[in-house]
Amino acid sequence: MKKLLSLLLVLCSMVSLEPACAQKFLGKTGTQAWDAMLQKIIPSPINPTVILKTRRLTAIPLSRPFVVADMSAKRALAFSRAMLKETTATKPLVAAPQLHPFEQYAKHFVFTVSARGVKNPFKASGFVFADKNGKDTVLWGFAAAHAVRYMGTEVNVTFYSDGKEYTFPAEIVLTGRKFGLNAALIKLPPAVAQVALPVIPARTLPKPKDLLFTFGFSAGKYKKTIRQTIHSGSERVVASFPFYNQPKPGFCGSLVLNERGEAVGIEVGGYSPKEENLDWYRYRKQLQKMPHANLSRISEIVPLSRALDLLQQYRNPGSSKRIMLFNGLRVGYLRPDEFIESVGVRYQNGMLVKLPRNPFFALEKLHALFHLENAIQAEIVINKNRTETYGYLVNLKNRTVTRVN
Repeated sequence: MKKLLSLLLVLCSMVSLEPACAQKFLGKTGTQAWDAMLQKIIPSPINPTVILKTRRLTAIPLSRPFVVADMSAKRALAFSRAMLKETTATKPLVAAPQLHPFEQYAKHFVFTVSARGVKNPFKASGFVFADKNGKDTVLWGFAAAHAVRYMGTEVNVTFYSDGKEYTFPAEIVLTGRKFGLNAALIKLPPAVAQVALPVIPARTLPKPKDLLFTFGFSAGKYKKTIRQTIHSGSERVVASFPFYNQPKPGFCGSLVLNERGEAVGIEVGGYSPKEENLDWYRYRKQLQKMPHANLSRISEIVPLSRALDLLQQYRNPGSSKRIMLFNGLRVGYLRPDEFIESVGVRYQNGMLVKLPRNPFFALEKLHALFHLENAIQAEIVINKNRTETYGYLVNLKNRTVTRVN
């Protein structure tokens, strides 16, 4: 009898029972036969109410409408974590690599952000993350600071799924700087949990040549790109730039994932250091720690750990300033609304080697790109706002630091 009931359950699930029907059936059959057949039951905020996993069968989703009125941020986070455990990168010989099953739900992690009340507004990309504040779980959004700078604080975020649009009013509460912490923190209403899923932060930064999967919106249209990691640092991850099918404006702010489906950071744009004749590109062969890779066309990614500094700053103003070190000597602090405009080293023969802002600076090792033999002084310039700078002079002989306004 138990085997017959188990078989009926499987057949019923294959014809896509409605949730109410499934619950009714479960109640009639009891739990013993059910537990004997199933390994686990996972609540899902997406297509199914329940995903059934058997010892012999693959997951069988029970159908229901996507928008779920009673969905919570906590349940959305639980689904993201469960899905991440199953996510792997596949690399077919012919087709492009994919993340399964993440890509089935990718559009629920990303959104467009646009100025509210504007006709035909520019649409930038953004994505959802979760913050566990005490007992509460709250969904927030991230975008690229430079992409939303002129939108004001009142914006709309729109999710796209199954040919439908789901738009919610939102608020930009804090932004960093384009050449520094290039991120904007977006306060989302609780209702987004009906359609949104939060990312799970990466445990480690990617290694050179690791694949990066980026999901967002290019000229308002959903887009995915795949690239390789060139360099990982505390301030930037540098990746190769797509040679074909390049993204268009609006892609900045897109979600960047590693091969495990974990969130690496925020896409903040690509450029050509070679064409722009940037100093750090011209000096790359003379510098100690510059990656030995093709840097003629690259894109930059703000690590998610850096973007999360904005949330810390929002919760507790002044708490997210970070220490800058040069050759182990504490120089000063960098705030989220500042960036390093240049670092220079002066030598005994009077020569000054000066590098402007670049994606290879690291606050904990500002000396890393320079030869320090016969160096006598370091000069660090901080951009405080668009019209003001200040700096530090580091005496490398007596190891003292002087601030210069």
